[in-house]
Amino acid sequence: MADLKRRSVLTGAVATALAATAAPALAAPRRRPFRLGVNYTPSTRWFHMWEDWREADLRRDLDDIAALGLDHIRMMLLWSAFQPEPHLVSGEKLDRLHRFLDLAGAAGLDVEVTVFNGHISARYWTPNWLQTTPEPVNWFTDPAALDAQRALLTALAARIGKHPRFLGFDLSNEPYYYWDSFAGLAVTPEQADAWAHTLCETAESVAPGKAHTVGCDRAPWDNGRYFTRAGLADAGNVVAIHPWTSFFGTLKTTPLGAFETHNAERLIQVAQAYATDPARPCWIQEDGAAPSIHFSDATRPQYAEWLSRSIRNAASCAHTLGFTWWCSHDVDPALVPNLNPLEYDLGLYTNDHRLKPAGRALQALVAEFDRTPPKPAPRTTAIVIPDADPTRGSDRFFALADAGTRAAFVLQSRAGDANYLARRGITALVQP
Repeated sequence: MADLKRRSVLTGAVATALAATAAPALAAPRRRPFRLGVNYTPSTRWFHMWEDWREADLRRDLDDIAALGLDHIRMMLLWSAFQPEPHLVSGEKLDRLHRFLDLAGAAGLDVEVTVFNGHISARYWTPNWLQTTPEPVNWFTDPAALDAQRALLTALAARIGKHPRFLGFDLSNEPYYYWDSFAGLAVTPEQADAWAHTLCETAESVAPGKAHTVGCDRAPWDNGRYFTRAGLADAGNVVAIHPWTSFFGTLKTTPLGAFETHNAERLIQVAQAYATDPARPCWIQEDGAAPSIHFSDATRPQYAEWLSRSIRNAASCAHTLGFTWWCSHDVDPALVPNLNPLEYDLGLYTNDHRLKPAGRALQALVAEFDRTPPKPAPRTTAIVIPDADPTRGSDRFFALADAGTRAAFVLQSRAGDANYLARRGITALVQP
């Protein structure tokens, strides 16, 4: 076993100037009851930064983020770069990741590390050893592929698990878009649950006490696809949600409406309704909008207010880790062509480091939260929802929110459990 561990990490030229460079001094962390952060998109190399390492560029980007007062980032690995073969983990990339955490720490930022990225911004990053013919390896069910994923988590934890700026592992970014896009790769919700629980348990074993999760958008919650709702609610030790309210198109007409400003809050309440533990923490891990695309000329002046209201409403939820904007810097279309046009203009900063309206709005909200930290609102009223369809309560949720009532959700199967309701502080039930 010891020999296998030695052979599983590429050493090569690991003792490079990078590894030998003294770690910068860590800045004092900015840790708040409700955290505010951003998904990091490098300004000059995009996620190819792992292959084309430019430390000066990274420092400048991190300084941009720190200047807004944010306290954490979510960082994407390129799986293909870190694990080019199932039993081969790149020592160089592990060193670069450790160094990145040093640089983030010098800027006062904690880092959540997203690992098995089959899908980022509609690009696919799985290693070549999974791209077999006539069908790709099903890395959610194949025993050898699962062993390889456990090996990578173990190697990552050995290198960064005790770093003071390491927040935890996010297994993968919206992984179901990968299996939706490749013929022959079918994953049932039960298999997806098993994958998430297995690898979250591995993450907790190799890096105990951290925020381990799997980042998902609204599809598993609203549509009931990909994962089961109950399985996703209990995987890892925090539920990561990507509302992406902007994708509904209504920011062009009613950006300050109840749906537009309370949708992230609603999804937190949905996730908490399915969790076994009523105190299960949730995290809005991605949300964002590009004013140039998602807003109209008439509604664009309301952009900052939409952002602020959405985050304030999420902050009204108990047991919430925080809100992490997508994303830090715009993507350069000359460097990364052929993405969906909306991907290019989502940054808090332009590529040449000019602060954008989203950045100014988020900076102002950080200052507001530091002056007056948000407090979770009591939710004594709960809307009873069918176990199989939480969207049945959405209209009532938004109507109550518009009238000033902060509501929770309760599954029909739990609506008669007095002890459960008492644990959540619920005293009134409302049918959808």
